[in-house]
Amino acid sequence: MTHDKLGDIYLYPSRSKNEFLAINKKSLEKIGYKVKNIDSDFYLELIKGKKNALVVLNWVEDSVYGRSYKRFVQYFFKMIFLILFSKILSKKVIWVRHNFKPHNGNKTNVRYKTICSLYRFLNIKPVPLESYYSKPALSHPLYKTNKKLMSDVIKYKGNDESFSDLIVFFGAVKRYKNLHAILESWPKDVPLKIAGFCGDEDYKKYLKGIIEKNNLIVDWNNKFLSDIELTQLLQNTKFVLLPHAENSMISSGSFYHAIGEGCNIITSNNQFGLSKSNEHSFVTIYEASKISNDYLDEIYVERSQIMQEAMDKYGEAVVCSAWETVLKM
Repeated sequence: MTHDKLGDIYLYPSRSKNEFLAINKKSLEKIGYKVKNIDSDFYLELIKGKKNALVVLNWVEDSVYGRSYKRFVQYFFKMIFLILFSKILSKKVIWVRHNFKPHNGNKTNVRYKTICSLYRFLNIKPVPLESYYSKPALSHPLYKTNKKLMSDVIKYKGNDESFSDLIVFFGAVKRYKNLHAILESWPKDVPLKIAGFCGDEDYKKYLKGIIEKNNLIVDWNNKFLSDIELTQLLQNTKFVLLPHAENSMISSGSFYHAIGEGCNIITSNNQFGLSKSNEHSFVTIYEASKISNDYLDEIYVERSQIMQEAMDKYGEAVVCSAWETVLKM
């Protein structure tokens, strides 16, 4: 899928802890755009009247928390200026909306709401990563190339290996992910592995209290996982638990990471989970009364089938096509 050069796209932020931005950058380059960072050159080039410049903004409204007061004030007004500047001087602004509310927000989320209101005032409509939210939507990429997925489909087809872990929750352990609510009703005889660091001491004590009170079989590896460790974990896991509460995230990178490694998914009864369970047989809505070792054996979908379905539904060509649709709006 190659075209003549279509123009420049300025991407914010220029980097993140996961591969989401890097993968999308490759997709945009594949369909014919030159992708640049938003830095001092960006402001100079647009002031000089650069034509056909497109600006793609990720996590702007989410990222105004988790800083000191002084840094927050500077950053907050910097983000407002970025949005206004982009709207006035670029051809188009794409607001990629990832979440319903900020992960590190507070009870009122005034900063978040202010930036969302500014987007609406400027008539910059949100572009989600999931079509249940609105259309057109982008497609969240997988964390594997089609070539690697095809190789793994062949490797695992009819050859599911034994797994060391039945169900795993992975990633940073934060309150918004709703793990505490799931643990309150988790079956006593179904083992669960938690693989992720909790930086909130009060929340960590709260979770451990639930585990001890309910006498649960929980193995908690309280540390940050490297990319290699996470890949190895998912390759030896049957099911991944996504317990997020309603109206927290629009899309889940953990979902796409897990299915790229062929893991079945157990998710909360939220919009994202319902949408995915309607699309895929390997996604199951969590019901405490149903979860048992026998039930999990019954609903299990083979790893190779999940990988094939993931590639067909969310592979490289799909991501590129979604970008083309959104950028032509």
